[in-house]
Amino acid sequence: MFQKIFKKHYSKKYAFVMDAVCLTLAMELLNFLNGSILVLRGWQDKITFLFFSLMYILFFKGYSMFLRFTTFIDISKLSLGLILSIVSYSIYIGADTRAHFNYLLLLFYFSLSLLVFYRLIVKILYNRTTKDDMLLSTLLYGAGTNGVRVKRALDDSNSIKVVGFLDDDKSKIGRTIEGLPVQSLNNKLQKISNKGSGVNQIIITTNKLSQKNKNSLFNFFKSKKVKIFKVPSIDNLAINKGVINDLTPFKIEDLLKRDQINIDQDKNKKQYFKKAILVTGAAGSIGSEIVRQLLKFSPKEIILFDNNENSLFNIKKELENKKSKTNFHYLLKSVTDLNSVEFCFSKFKIDVVFHAAAYKHVYMTENMPRATILNNILGTKNIIDTAINRGVSTFVFVSTDKAVNPSNIMGASKRIAEMYVSGISSENKTKIITTRFGNVLGSNGSVVPIFQGQIAKGGPVTVTHPKVTRFFMTITEACQLVLEAGATGNHGEIYVFDMGKPVKIIDLAINMIRLSGLIENEDIEIKFSGLNEGEKLYEELLTDQENLKKSHNKLIFIADKQKIDISVKTMILQLIDDASNSKSTSSLVSSIKNIVPEFKSTNSNYKKLK
Repeated sequence: MFQKIFKKHYSKKYAFVMDAVCLTLAMELLNFLNGSILVLRGWQDKITFLFFSLMYILFFKGYSMFLRFTTFIDISKLSLGLILSIVSYSIYIGADTRAHFNYLLLLFYFSLSLLVFYRLIVKILYNRTTKDDMLLSTLLYGAGTNGVRVKRALDDSNSIKVVGFLDDDKSKIGRTIEGLPVQSLNNKLQKISNKGSGVNQIIITTNKLSQKNKNSLFNFFKSKKVKIFKVPSIDNLAINKGVINDLTPFKIEDLLKRDQINIDQDKNKKQYFKKAILVTGAAGSIGSEIVRQLLKFSPKEIILFDNNENSLFNIKKELENKKSKTNFHYLLKSVTDLNSVEFCFSKFKIDVVFHAAAYKHVYMTENMPRATILNNILGTKNIIDTAINRGVSTFVFVSTDKAVNPSNIMGASKRIAEMYVSGISSENKTKIITTRFGNVLGSNGSVVPIFQGQIAKGGPVTVTHPKVTRFFMTITEACQLVLEAGATGNHGEIYVFDMGKPVKIIDLAINMIRLSGLIENEDIEIKFSGLNEGEKLYEELLTDQENLKKSHNKLIFIADKQKIDISVKTMILQLIDDASNSKSTSSLVSSIKNIVPEFKSTNSNYKKLK
């Protein structure tokens, strides 16, 4: 019945009539309770008071609102209208005694109470009858100020029904906020969420949720088709957008990233402020994020060096929209071209170099050893040699955990580049630093966007092997630590980032499916495709000859310096020469294995080569 009543919006006259009924009832009730003082002496006086009240409420636009959406502002309009009607009526009757004024005060109270009461009844009935099974039952994580504001913003939603709050603050658990319970992740909530009318989604309303609690929240609901969203601070919501528009899905990055990384802001500022900085591979996922992070420290200019036209154009358009005093220069050139590299260093007086340019896709590089040698090894040689000759103060080389005990051409090429950098670092005044970390979430070719695409298509999600594990770090975290190493590192050291615990790729796939509100092997099939060429089950961050020492930052460790024999440097130069002269693939791979004895080809035709 109520659904039919609230199916349409009614005109102002219905509220007008209802108010007249309530005001009449208030007068009769007051006369019945206090008939000794007949301030309302007859029907003429009653009509006069009724006229004053309705006209003043109308004057304050009290009938422009919808009854079902009554707010405190609407109640304020009613109050102002009634106050003026009482004042006008007191003048009309010539009220001059304390009894009269007490009576009029009670009349105001009775009238306002009835007008507000029936509006709240309408609002409650509307919410009860419309917030049924077709609405999404929602829990808000965070029972603080932002959580309450989000709840109020969602109260009139046509798609969401807020059923309670979640919080880890013991002083809040068990209490209520605006009639809704504040709960913790416990067995009681487990029973509620297991019922047919369980929770459909969680909205995280606080940005102070620790990484531990994020994982606890996800693990609690992972077996159910419960979606998790985040909402920014109410103060940061976009203008003219509602809360629903600003909901962002809880992503796998939110589970894998760590709590806020603390870096030495003063040293970073000193190192990069008003400096000319070259970033190679600046249009790639790592290089472009390094550029974004550098802007916080106001360098004088950044030279973006990359051979990918489309990607360089995209980062150019992005930077044009940033309000920055930094000058940007875009060079569409390759690190393998020594003339292009020397042109760059001769045109700009460069202070700091971040060398992030590299071929990094295992499958592609495994089938193109020559191109990989030229780009990853010759490219590094060209950049570092020129940087040293031009007197650059700091050179930061971005390496990978795949360089440790490599099982593929890409990892071996980066290991050789590390060796060349290490061998040359003791011969000059340029501060040379190598950074080494694992897989970066969301980077070009990362498993995360691949899984996202497969889930979006309805599956299957393909995992190479049930036991394969990888280290993961977000792009932002990795680049923060790269800048930190560049600002605080010492000469010739390899900086290894704390990647946390290795993640099983099968668990990553399951969690991403669950975050989509689906169930693996029910809604989305998981298939095992077998290890790719050059792929191994797990990655490492240290060679057998390296030991780790702590640095000033708990997330950065320092590997022992390795001395590179002059004969190894000669072999590297010969490998570059052979690749430049298009020697056979087998010859090039054999040379790589001679330079890097720990290189053991995995799932590859190169296994037979020695």
